[in-house]
Parts: sequence; structure tokens; C-alpha cells
Amino acid sequence: MIQEELISKKALLRATHISYGTLYRWKRMHLIPETWFIHKATTSGQETFFPKDRVLARIARIQTLKNELTVEQLQEIFSPDVKSFCIPIDDFMNLNLVSKLAMTAFTSCFPEKTSMIFDDVFSVYVVDHLMRLSGIYLEDGKQVLRMLSKYLAAEPSKEYQLLLLRKMGVPMTVLVRGEDDILLEDTTEIVACANLSDFEEALKGQLIA
Repeated sequence: MIQEELISKKALLRATHISYGTLYRWKRMHLIPETWFIHKATTSGQETFFPKDRVLARIARIQTLKNELTVEQLQEIFSPDVKSFCIPIDDFMNLNLVSKLAMTAFTSCFPEKTSMIFDDVFSVYVVDHLMRLSGIYLEDGKQVLRMLSKYLAAEPSKEYQLLLLRKMGVPMTVLVRGEDDILLEDTTEIVACANLSDFEEALKGQLIA
């Protein structure tokens, strides 16, 4: 699996012009996930690293919003738990956040649903992007939706990477936590890959815009 580029704490503070105290205050406020603080041994001892693209985007977003929103509102935006969100399916479709094909996959998987909670919207949002960027098929999208529905019902964290694999024409969906590696047979190809936490933040940004 492709390794995510990391940035050291020292380089991060220099690039974002924030202090050590600010970084750890945002961590205590749960604005930056604790799982992004990755401790690694180096020649000079143990250092802290972060997933580069994600942490730079998160800090830029915090810096943009911190003068407009309260601490509580910031915590709600960046919280992994969006319990109160619910929208009728027709209203969500009118937002035009996802394609008709992605919604067809969702309604085919869950014909009994008339409204969508945040995890439903999140799942179809991920599938829509995989369809657009990786060209996955309708049946692949349904498989991803079923897996995300099962996983999200039991696990609120989205600190996973989703892999859509194909072996001899048969699709498989796998979730990999954090920086864990996955070794594949030569006959297995990665069709699509999605970092769930990135998609969650992007979706929240659109919903509150």
C-alpha cells in the first residue's frame, strides 16, 4: 500500500507558524486527532511525526475558522461523531453533492430508507468520489456501501484507508487502520483507495458551507 508522506513536528511548526503549545492545545481540544501524532525512533532519539497533507490541511482550516467560530463549534466540525445529523433522501439529492449513479447504488442497497444520517451521507459521498476518480462500477459501489454501513455502525472512528481490490475479476473491499501495511498477491490489484478521514473532513466542509 502507498505510504502517506509524514512531516516532523519541528517542520510542521515552522511551516504553519504555530507554537508547540498551540499544537498540543488543539490536540487536547480534539481539533487534531491523537492518532495523527506518530512517534518514531530516529538517530537523535524519538520524534513525533504527522500525516503531512492531512495535518497541514487541518491546521489551515482551524486557522481560517478560529476567529469566526466558538471552540464548541470548532469541536463539532472536527468531531468524528455527528450524531444529530439527519436529512430526507429527496432533500439530500437536491443538494447535488453526489451523482445520480451513486444515489442509485445507495437506494438499491437500502430501499427501505427515507432519510440519511451522517454515516449514510458519508458512505455515498465516498462511493461517488471513487466512481468519479477511479471509475469503479455500480456493483463495486454497492459492495463498498454495504461494508461501510456494517463497519460504521460499530466503529465511529474513520482513521482507516479503504481499499477496493480485484482478484481474477472478483472485487473485494478492505479497511486498513492507520499506517498498517498490507501485502497482496501478484494477481490482486488495487482498483481504488480512499482515506476515510480526508473524505469526512471534506464532506463536513461542504455541509456547513
